[in-house]
Amino acid sequence: MGQQVKWPPKMKASDFNRNPKRWCDFYCDHGHNTEDSIALKIEVNELIKRGHLREFLSNKARNLLKKEGHGLPTEAAPADRKNGQEAEGPKRLLLGTDEISFTVKEQEKVLTPHHDALAISLTIANCLVKRILVDNGSSINIIFQSAYADLGLEPKVLTRKATPLIGFSGEVKQSLGEVLLPVYAEGINQATKFLVVDCPSSYNVILGRPWIHDMGAIPSTLHQLIKFPTPWGIKLMALHTEEMKVEEMDEVLLAEGNPERNLKIGSKLAEGLGGD
Repeated sequence: MGQQVKWPPKMKASDFNRNPKRWCDFYCDHGHNTEDSIALKIEVNELIKRGHLREFLSNKARNLLKKEGHGLPTEAAPADRKNGQEAEGPKRLLLGTDEISFTVKEQEKVLTPHHDALAISLTIANCLVKRILVDNGSSINIIFQSAYADLGLEPKVLTRKATPLIGFSGEVKQSLGEVLLPVYAEGINQATKFLVVDCPSSYNVILGRPWIHDMGAIPSTLHQLIKFPTPWGIKLMALHTEEMKVEEMDEVLLAEGNPERNLKIGSKLAEGLGGD
């Protein structure tokens, strides 16, 4: 079996971004636990496709394997494991038929009323990335240059293809290039194309419609949840408490003598709105 396994190289992400208390036997390196290794899960799936390890499958998994006839439906197969990345283009996942819905009980877990965006944490290129905005209003996936550098990824990995991006107010910003990175979410490892952009942002990454649609995901800002189908049922990701940026709010009166017409804004913004 050892000759059948493709062992990965050492992780090249900087030590700063890896947890020294977590050890992976597959990589023989620190950074994450063995059971959380994306590359290991992919390799196990590849071995199963080639007829190995099937004696360890559950009856349900065996029936599914037999029904599909070509292996378990799961992540896109890797073509290049350098830095734990896939070099193949994004692949559509083979999804189940479970219905995705949101419940009143799930909404009760969120402090309402709110108008919050949906920000989550995910593992990208074998590193935990926080402050990821899930935005179905974006037609592209973006990773900001500072976050790209923090992942320990080198500029030479980029495909030098500048893409003009038009902002809300009409300004144009050129991307630094494109990069294909694995995004891991609840058992699914999706090869995802990002544009790398060098500009200030409150977020590290923006996952737009390409990632949302490839995952078959349904995000709900109201419930602060994102749900998506997998071969193992519907999975969900919730807002992490550390993603929430708490800021004191000040009230601004819009109409003199009418206290009902007021607006709450961030205190930092209010400082710049004071009169002389």
